[in-house]
Amino acid sequence: MDAKDLLRIIEDGENAELECKAAKGGLPKDVWETYSAFANTNGGIILLGVEQKGQEFFPVDVDAKKLVKDFWDGINNPQRISKNILVDRNVEIIEVDGKEIVKIYVPRASREDKPIYIGHNPFTGTYRRNYEGDYKCTKEEVQRMIADQSPIPQDSKVLPNYGLNDLNMESVRSYRNRFSSLKPDHPWNGLELKDFLYKIGALGRLRETNEEGLTLAGLLMFGEERSITEYLPQYFLEYREKSSDVPGERWTDRIISSDGTWSGNLYDFYFKVIRRLTDDLNIPFQMEGLFRKDDTRVHAALREALVNTLAHADYYGRRGIVIEKEKMLFRFSNPGVLRIPLQQALKGGISDPRNPTIFKMFMLIGLGERAGSGIENIHLAWKEQHWTAPELIEEFQPDRTILTLRTTSLLPQESVDFLKAVLGKHYKFLTNDEVLILVTAHQENYVTNTRLQSLTDKKSDEISKLLSGLVEKGYLEPNGQGRGTKYTLTEMFHQKSIGNSRYNRISSGPNVNNSGPNAANSGPNENEQTKDHEKVLLDISELARKKKRLNPSEMDEIILNLCAIKPLTLKELSQLLNRQMDPLRKKYISRLLKEGKLEPLYPEQINHPKQAYMTRSLFINQH
Repeated sequence: MDAKDLLRIIEDGENAELECKAAKGGLPKDVWETYSAFANTNGGIILLGVEQKGQEFFPVDVDAKKLVKDFWDGINNPQRISKNILVDRNVEIIEVDGKEIVKIYVPRASREDKPIYIGHNPFTGTYRRNYEGDYKCTKEEVQRMIADQSPIPQDSKVLPNYGLNDLNMESVRSYRNRFSSLKPDHPWNGLELKDFLYKIGALGRLRETNEEGLTLAGLLMFGEERSITEYLPQYFLEYREKSSDVPGERWTDRIISSDGTWSGNLYDFYFKVIRRLTDDLNIPFQMEGLFRKDDTRVHAALREALVNTLAHADYYGRRGIVIEKEKMLFRFSNPGVLRIPLQQALKGGISDPRNPTIFKMFMLIGLGERAGSGIENIHLAWKEQHWTAPELIEEFQPDRTILTLRTTSLLPQESVDFLKAVLGKHYKFLTNDEVLILVTAHQENYVTNTRLQSLTDKKSDEISKLLSGLVEKGYLEPNGQGRGTKYTLTEMFHQKSIGNSRYNRISSGPNVNNSGPNAANSGPNENEQTKDHEKVLLDISELARKKKRLNPSEMDEIILNLCAIKPLTLKELSQLLNRQMDPLRKKYISRLLKEGKLEPLYPEQINHPKQAYMTRSLFINQH
């Protein structure tokens, strides 16, 4: 095995996270932090005997056999680590350029095994992984992992001090009417209210004391918002709609559970939101015989996505449920990460909803498909329309699951035309897969191996080779490593785009200054203002573009001056400053956010695809 094979390992392993450790002095102590972090996040590969310098990796001389022995001794020692989730084949010695290195593949731990922690105390020894490396989990994160261990679903919990008085009876009546209309001959239709609620799982009984009370599912599904938040202070539901695709524009429609104009429960939220989601769907109608069929696969997919969001949410988590509708996308975001591996969720067939009773209640009135088929059905609906494949991601700190459904073509003509304009005669030498990768990077600002797995039928290692080839051709630039690697279009595309109206985001990016009462006064003056903004931004950032090395305080000042003019995306800042996106984010943006000098345009979703940054004063101005 040579250095190229080592690179393949680095990019393989289901595109896993990677940690290289030189291990010159023996087994590193921090190997257990990385083991814990990988197991509690999405798995990864540890390479012992490999030194990393920047983006390059070098094998070093180590005693590989002793490293393997010491590793197995440690991982099987309960004084050292809480649990060994590895099998023999996960640890192997491989030879690179005549030197032995140790490859350790750590899978994602099952929810029953999490948290994997160092020592005896999960609250002080549990780690996870983010783009900056291993980090120690907060008490809240550990508590959520421990809660997910239980075989007893959280929504089946009986709340003895909560009863029928805490329910919104209009919601209950509406549910019973839907149930009886769908199943007119069902024996439950003749039951008294309490018996009916008991049958569907909204009411329960503590067998030890014989006390009755609402279940958590019953309270969430039919309760009054005040009663729900007395038990779950973090509970919050929000729907936001924006009719324009102009970044920074205010929402044109908004529903929140706490405004006091409606019950605020899950049942009513579903029906308020689903009507808005499916209104004005821009898809061809279908025919059944001589009659128009208004309910399509896309309608069903949106119902499925909404039910799944409500059934999989961790209602003890932070930031609540947020449903967004924009001109070209839908986004469903809920607290809590997936309880099965992300790749398994994308494949379908297996489901582990956090709230199976809530899921059952929706299924009883004809909403929601069989367990494990939801994502598969959504994929089929989007594929039928030739739209970009759905994107499912997990975020940490706090835990969130986000499903994004874009209604854009897989190969928008404007992006294809853009590539042709930049590449000229070289465009015809691209394969179909390479075109798809470059178009996705153009449309979504970057592309990852995991994202491409959802867009194609190719495996991780095949995609890695395609990405490496585009990097070698000078079309893509990698930022980060392993699962976190994001590939962006290179400077040649940026230069072409400076005069291109489609791409000129420096002048037409997230500009909340132009929204509000004066937004109607657009026209020639707006174009002049745009050009003025562009000139000011280029003038402010000129020093950074000319000098490769700047004092950090100088760079801070330039970034803050830029972000005081208007909100700017990481990509825009990268272009203006002539710096790579990943180092720029890690060294400057993350720190300035922590220090409160910068504010995100979308604070409720840090990884929003249109995320931009502005100074604190501009943020206060706009909000």
